[in-house]
Amino acid sequence: PASQSYSKVSTLQRTQIVKDPLAEKIVSGNLDRSRLELPMLLSGACDGADETFGEMASKHEHQLVHFLGPGDEKYASAKAKDSQRDAFEYVDNELLMGEVVAKAFDKAAESRVLGRERTSDWKAKVSEMASRRNFLQVRRADAVYV
Repeated sequence: PASQSYSKVSTLQRTQIVKDPLAEKIVSGNLDRSRLELPMLLSGACDGADETFGEMASKHEHQLVHFLGPGDEKYASAKAKDSQRDAFEYVDNELLMGEVVAKAFDKAAESRVLGRERTSDWKAKVSEMASRRNFLQVRRADAVYV
C-alpha cells in the first residue's frame, strides 16, 4: 500500500530477485525520505565494515538494507548471511545496468582510474571488479563511511 514505508518489505520479497521499491526510488530520484524509517544503513553485506556496521545498526534498532545484485550473494559474509539475511534486498540487473546507474558508474570509473592504470582494457577491468549496487548505497546518503 502507498502508506507502507520503504523499509517494511516482506521476507518473501526480500528473498526474491525483484525490483525493490526502495532501489527503484533511489535510482529514479523519486525517493520520499519522509517515508523512511531513519536512521537507515545501506550496505552490501561484505566481510568487514559492511557486516560490522550492519551488526551495530541492528543492535541499535536502526534500519538495515544490504543491496545485492545478481551474483552478489556469494560475496556476502557468513555473518551477514547468518544474522542479517532478512535485510538482503535483491536488485535485478535491469535496474543496475540502466542509464542512470551506468552514467554514475562510468563517471566514477573515469575519476578512479588514473595514470598508469589506464591500460587499453581498464574499462573492462573496472566493470568486472566494481559493484554497481554501490550507487544505491550513496545516491541519497546523508553520510558515507569508508
